[in-house]
Amino acid sequence: MHPSISRNTLFSQASIEEILRLPGEESLYTSISEILIKFQDIKKFASEIHTETHLIKPILKILGYAYESKPKFFEEHIKGPDVVMFASEEEKAKSSQLWESREYYNNALCILLLKRYGRNLQEGISGFYLEFENRIPIYQMMYLLKKTKTPWGILTNGRHWVLLKKPLHFDIRLFEIDLETSLFEGDEATIHLFYQIFSLCGLKKTIPEALEEERKGLIEVLKEKKIYIHKSIQGLRKRVDIYPKIINTYKELLPEKKLLSTEAYLEEKHIQLENKDYIRQNIMNEYNTSDVFSYLFIKKAYEPALNLEEIILKERGAHYTKEDLLSLKILDMTPCFGNITTQLIDSLAYISFVLPYKEKNTFTAEWEDELGLKKYIINNLLYGIERSHISFDILQNIMNNRFNSTASHYKLGNPLIGISLKDISSTSDVKNQMNLFNKHPEDVIMDFKEMYTLYFSLSEKIKEDLKSREEIEVNLKIYTERIRDLLDIITTTYFSKSVDNKKTQDMLFSLDSDEYTWESLRKKDWFIESKEIAKRNGFFHLEIEFPFLLNNAFDFIFVQPALHYVWEEDPPIIEETKAYIKRGMTYLKQQGTMIIISEHAENYLLQELKKSKKYEIEIQPGMLILKK
Repeated sequence: MHPSISRNTLFSQASIEEILRLPGEESLYTSISEILIKFQDIKKFASEIHTETHLIKPILKILGYAYESKPKFFEEHIKGPDVVMFASEEEKAKSSQLWESREYYNNALCILLLKRYGRNLQEGISGFYLEFENRIPIYQMMYLLKKTKTPWGILTNGRHWVLLKKPLHFDIRLFEIDLETSLFEGDEATIHLFYQIFSLCGLKKTIPEALEEERKGLIEVLKEKKIYIHKSIQGLRKRVDIYPKIINTYKELLPEKKLLSTEAYLEEKHIQLENKDYIRQNIMNEYNTSDVFSYLFIKKAYEPALNLEEIILKERGAHYTKEDLLSLKILDMTPCFGNITTQLIDSLAYISFVLPYKEKNTFTAEWEDELGLKKYIINNLLYGIERSHISFDILQNIMNNRFNSTASHYKLGNPLIGISLKDISSTSDVKNQMNLFNKHPEDVIMDFKEMYTLYFSLSEKIKEDLKSREEIEVNLKIYTERIRDLLDIITTTYFSKSVDNKKTQDMLFSLDSDEYTWESLRKKDWFIESKEIAKRNGFFHLEIEFPFLLNNAFDFIFVQPALHYVWEEDPPIIEETKAYIKRGMTYLKQQGTMIIISEHAENYLLQELKKSKKYEIEIQPGMLILKK
């Protein structure tokens, strides 16, 4: 990527190189450079008006637009776009008579929002209550695009130019160029690229044609890969047999990406990966990774358009605040390759922008910075369970590439195989207690919950609290491992006859024993066999992996029951959906919501779910919403 291109979600590198080869006039580079050079003399004290008059408008003329300044928006408390651009003077004249109305924007090609020269476009202005004009500019632009329904938008501070598309999932910042850097480095190519993409010709011709060529090229490569993968799995349904072929495709498509759990998994199975040449790296753009791998590895890939504003805000009233939103806990039971996860992050960030603070003079810097806000959402709101090693790796790489943060609360495991701490009490038999000096298992579990409550209540910034946290953490680690082992052993009884009731009772009443007792237990053949079964089947006990559940529950749960990988057998979809509902509802708040995502959800699920009186059911396109 060229150094002056700050962000590119629109084109592959190959497409950029093709655009750079398009013919261009040297006078265009000279004209844009002269405007930029002349503006350097006043940029230090330039206001928004200076930036508009001496930089933005002259450049818009070169880009070929007919435009109109300061159009009035249809919401009085929010200033509208600074400039509306049209494809011709005729289109502009046709629309001008509709000025001050919603219809004014119907004939517009693009709207432009400008800020004073050099203002950060990803941060709100701190220090006082954020009215709309002082909030994050990139989200201001998204809001205006959504309201005006204009196809394209440009956000600029004179130096950085950001091209956006009408929002669908709110990930619409398509292309960003730093004109000042290109000027100082004598980078004629980037200014040529700027003209080809941001001009009237770019929006009307260059971009559509380049995307169509890219689409055709990508389809051909994906067809070849899909045929290769499908041939590889014919007659092969064992995960170990198919994984080398999947990993080869993964490493070819994303040669620079680090394999996380998958590599370790294959090493355990002593599988040697074949060394193959990488495919043409230029066909891939990091922002279409989810779609590409879903196409390759999902039997019936389906990507819904989640309207989180409708789902989250509909019943929460006019008094719902930013603090309310950013205190939610959301579980994605089937993250796949990140299609839903990225939609959740982008949509939650946008919704946060439009909500007010609880207190008018409140300002949280982390929430008024786009990157900081998205990291906060990833690390505090979102939880996920992914059953596939390869999908988990790709998901984490996507999180790193797009949001510069790993999904710390996303774990590897099977969301449908596991038990809760409540199930322990049903297996304990006081009459068979082995040691009268040991605590009863229920007392140990209660102490465990109280330890976590205290642990979460202690601050990481206060020295005394930090020391207490560290001490508690040692005990929590010991008991977490023991309880996980116990839950694995109990769950194994459904898979193997090697574990009898006496063995589980021994473990139950040894929860509070010394470490020597547990070392002896872990060396027994039946214990080793049970742990292997647990690892192979991905046993997942939610309260152990997500300890906040010991004293809390999720506000929202998202699940795609029909999502299956090409190497998996087809399960009965209705039965699997019931299993997801039964498993998920246990960890959903009383007023919580489960969203079941499926292309034809209402057809195969509605009649079954109507038989239950436990939930309120609402149908939306491509999904069913269950309210507890």
